[in-house]
Amino acid sequence: MREIVRNVYLIENLRVSNVYVLVSDGELVLVDTGMAGDVDRIVSQIEREGHSLEALRSIILTHTHSDHVGGVSRLLRRCDAKLMAHRLEIPYIEGTKPLPAGSLVQRLMLWMDARMAGKKDGIEVSRGLEDGDVLDILGGLKVLHTPGHTPGSMCLYQEDRRILFCGDLLFNGHPLTGRGGLRYAPRMFSVDQEESEKSARKLSDLPVDALCVGHGDPIVKETKARMEMLFGKAHA
Repeated sequence: MREIVRNVYLIENLRVSNVYVLVSDGELVLVDTGMAGDVDRIVSQIEREGHSLEALRSIILTHTHSDHVGGVSRLLRRCDAKLMAHRLEIPYIEGTKPLPAGSLVQRLMLWMDARMAGKKDGIEVSRGLEDGDVLDILGGLKVLHTPGHTPGSMCLYQEDRRILFCGDLLFNGHPLTGRGGLRYAPRMFSVDQEESEKSARKLSDLPVDALCVGHGDPIVKETKARMEMLFGKAHA
């Protein structure tokens, strides 16, 4: 694990998306779970840092795509963690409803994504979150509902320390081309791209020092300036 800021760690060398480990009051919290094949690597890095998997008490899912939820079943079988997600995302996480698609191509991609995520039998979200909820983690993590990438996509914001966990609302680099730079999620991956970008711009006034993205390296330098450039405010 690599420390991003105090008590916030990034699991390293995962295949697709980022998984963050938060150390809060002696307990561990995961933000997203990676792919199903990432679980052993997640567990080994946690244990290598001297933590017991028994200390993993909460798992928070930012949204339902397989690279963020694929490992949740295997993790829940190995620990007694509480699973949390936005209320609107619960049917997709538990597998009682398919994610909506905006086109035939996206419907095919979501079908492939669901197959990669594997069976969801037995997955049960312990707590459905709402916009504005504050979790007793890291001194207070505020839930920000940011729909568009999926209907129940959400971010988590630690106001005092200016840390934003943004899931796939923003990417640091393009996952297909490898081109760098802070950007919106690629259109092909979002249920409603316009709504996703609107959600992102709503966060433009937040003070952010550490931006923990779902894809690419977390940003801890010139963070606000990079966000303002993306949102078109740098030269306003």
